[in-house]
Amino acid sequence: MKLAKIALTLGAFLVSASALAGSISSSSNISVLAFDGHKVKKNATLQINDNAKHQVVVEVSSIYQSGSDSAYFESSPIIVTFEGSQEDIKILAPELRQSSAVEKFKQSPTFTLQTASGKTLDYQWDYLKGEGFMPNANIVDNLSRYNASEGKAAVKTLAAMPMVMTIPTSAGKATKGKVMVQGENIAEQQLQYWFQQADKETQKRFLDWAKKQ
Repeated sequence: MKLAKIALTLGAFLVSASALAGSISSSSNISVLAFDGHKVKKNATLQINDNAKHQVVVEVSSIYQSGSDSAYFESSPIIVTFEGSQEDIKILAPELRQSSAVEKFKQSPTFTLQTASGKTLDYQWDYLKGEGFMPNANIVDNLSRYNASEGKAAVKTLAAMPMVMTIPTSAGKATKGKVMVQGENIAEQQLQYWFQQADKETQKRFLDWAKKQ
């Protein structure tokens, strides 16, 4: 009987928590590339249920009129940082139908972040710059570096912590160096780091365990 009561209470709690979680959606001319430091798959459902600071990276695209011809515009990745809500939030970008509107948007992108009850949320924005060949391919790494900076849309808690390992020298002393890791998110980077730290036997046991999961 007690177990049944606990199960009912837990179920009610989960339903309540789910009901409080707000979803994030966007207008049709916006593609969400990343959310809170994680790469986002197409048509993924994004949810928050707190008033903490959150961050999305978006691209805005549109077909617009340029003289007598039609042209296609796609923005560089734009970081949008805002405080969350327990309501649904929709991110809206203006319709860019004329070349003048496109140029204005390039200079100073504007968005509307609106909750289900009609409240408009404040936000900070900045362009996310990439480095090297195909800079947008490593959007998570680029975003992590940005969040470690003093950028106006940076969220320090989403920046990856520097990973330092001890490398023995031939003299038996130790010196510090950096481990190069790559991953879609911080958790994956940390897994790679600790895997490299382990000895061969530990790595083998870990791989055997991972295969069973």
